[in-house]
Amino acid sequence: MPHAVIRFLAVFLVLAAVPAVAGQSLDLGRYKELRNDYVKVTDIKERERFEERYVDTGGKVTLQKVPYKEVMITAEMVQRPPSSMDTMFAGDAAQPFLKICMAPFDAAGKALDESCGTFKFQSFVRGNIGTATFRLEADMARYEFHMIQRQGDKGSTIKLWVPTN
Repeated sequence: MPHAVIRFLAVFLVLAAVPAVAGQSLDLGRYKELRNDYVKVTDIKERERFEERYVDTGGKVTLQKVPYKEVMITAEMVQRPPSSMDTMFAGDAAQPFLKICMAPFDAAGKALDESCGTFKFQSFVRGNIGTATFRLEADMARYEFHMIQRQGDKGSTIKLWVPTN
């Protein structure tokens, strides 16, 4: 009987370690504000990926698999975003409420160039799940995410000058 319990605990510990190996999930407690009227972030994971690249090794160029890290953000559509002619023809730039931005920092705490990405959804249906990915560069020590805020009215209309007699 004690051997069965030990086997069960060993299997449980191995299975509990598998998600940590597959992709490190970050603490979502500090990302609760990553939501707006249309999407809410449900998961953030760091994962290691590989790309094939030509590398010079001792004067000889060979094709090798080079590792890199990326962050994958998963979000759920809370409400269908409004559609207009602008969104049909302007592409991703017209959907600011479906974007998330990553602000990287170096080891000294200095902010690096921010990058924004759009959540990719198969369709704009409530409950649909979409993802956005960001590549982590070697000079990044940490990073933060924020949602793009909707801009208010851009100002009053322009009145054209009309000649009068």
